[in-house]
Parts: sequence; structure tokens; C-alpha cells
Amino acid sequence: MSRLVEALQPLSVRADRLASIELFAGLQRADLEFAASCFVETLVERGTRMTVQGQPSLRLWLITQGEALVSADARPIRVAARGDVVGGATLLTQLNSPETTIAVTPLRAFEAGPQQFRELIRDRSIRRRLATINGSRLPARRRSSAAASAAR
Repeated sequence: MSRLVEALQPLSVRADRLASIELFAGLQRADLEFAASCFVETLVERGTRMTVQGQPSLRLWLITQGEALVSADARPIRVAARGDVVGGATLLTQLNSPETTIAVTPLRAFEAGPQQFRELIRDRSIRRRLATINGSRLPARRRSSAAASAAR
């Protein structure tokens, strides 16, 4: 179960917190504020399943505090902690999750659903960073047929 942390929190505060995480460090301020507008910050209770192996991920989670156990076939793989993304590769590839992720401590995380994720990847700078999640690659944005013809 997750709970919304911020209701009236200034966008600049969320942007600053995103900038402190390696995945978003070094982005232009406008990109950080755009990303912050696509995320909500939530508290995730200990024991919450964030992803389930064999099912599609419905959220991208960017952990800012706490830890989650990532496992596959009932075997532990790693512990996800601050700066780690959970569920992102599955949203990128639109395949079922290869892993189950369970919060082993209470977590604080930035969360984006499918619509917010689509908004995020429209931004070139952010798309490049998210494409590095778990080695996944986002498809290149398609050029218009006129641009493609001109390139030939």
C-alpha cells in the first residue's frame, strides 16, 4: 500500500530532490521541474509488492529512502535502495515483470503511472536517462515520413 506524501509541496522542492539522485543529476532545471511534475512522492509500507514476476508493472518507482528485495523465481537477486528504479524496465518494454519486488523497510519513492511515464519519455533528456534502466533501450522516436524520405 502506498500513500501520497505531498499535496501542496512546491514543484521546486521535488525537482531539488530529483536532482540529488544520480539518474537525474545534471539535468537542466526545466527538465528537472518537468520530471517533478510527472512524479508524485509516496510512502510505501513494508511488505508492499511493488512488482510481481509474470505480471505487467503498473508503476515506475524511484526509491529515495528505504530498501526493497528484488527476487526472481523465489530467489533473492539484489536489494534496491536510494536511487534505484523499480518497474521501469517493464514499462519501457511493455512486457511482464521478470522480477518480484517487495519493500523490506518502509520506503519513500517517486512514483509514476503509465500516463506519467509516457509524459516523461516525451522529453529527450529524460528519455535518454530512463533508457538506461536495467539495460533496456527505448525505441527511437519515429521521424515523419517526409523527414525519413528526405534523409534517404
